[in-house]
Amino acid sequence: MRLLKRLVTLVWVGTLLVTGCVLYLVNANTVTVDLVWLEIHETSLSVVLFVTFFIGVITGSAMFFVASLVRKKPQILND
Repeated sequence: MRLLKRLVTLVWVGTLLVTGCVLYLVNANTVTVDLVWLEIHETSLSVVLFVTFFIGVITGSAMFFVASLVRKKPQILND
């Protein structure tokens, strides 16, 4: 079962990498990102998508890590 999980994870990561490469090669259009506090001029759409995905992965991982630290372990009752 562990080998199957690793294989599925490897296929998933490979799929994401190939998708990222295709987005990078196909989307050469430039976009301007205008946030309230930050404005980024004329950046490739694929770079914006990749950075957004990367920031989401890092944020999600950090939130999962904090949640795993806060989680309480169940007490074992001895009868």
